[in-house]
Amino acid sequence: MQIKAHVEDDLEVETWVEQMIAENGYAQISMHNPSSGLPGFAFTIGMEQSRQVPELICMGVAPDIAAQLFAICIEGHDSGVYDLAEGNQSVKGLVQGYVLRFRRVAPAMVLKANTVRPYRREDISKMVQLLLPDNSGFFPGDLECDPGVATAQDPDRLLAPATN
Repeated sequence: MQIKAHVEDDLEVETWVEQMIAENGYAQISMHNPSSGLPGFAFTIGMEQSRQVPELICMGVAPDIAAQLFAICIEGHDSGVYDLAEGNQSVKGLVQGYVLRFRRVAPAMVLKANTVRPYRREDISKMVQLLLPDNSGFFPGDLECDPGVATAQDPDRLLAPATN
């Protein structure tokens, strides 16, 4: 699903989300303010209901890149390459020459996603973070991982209180 839309009005957002979920089984919400100094993030909504798997969250990439990654990951799940419901796992074969990693997120990150998403009857209850490797193939959490890559994908930065 590659959608290039920027919607500001809350009612329009809710309508757009419902339309995307009806058509694709999920919608993507992207949050990014470059002046904040925080990594941008994007997440899906609708996956728990349409596919009975956790929602996906991706940090540190532009919304269009997140959309492409989500589409690849969801296609891999739908075709049986792997099962998103398994949570923590590394997956080969979704992007040629790369391994992607999925990691369950803490309840605080799920709560954050629920507070920024448009209104929906169902709250998000489970999420997995799509982790991307650095240029050497190391992931956030690996001691050898490039600090910039690890920082851009660190959910604690999103959850930290804002400082003035």
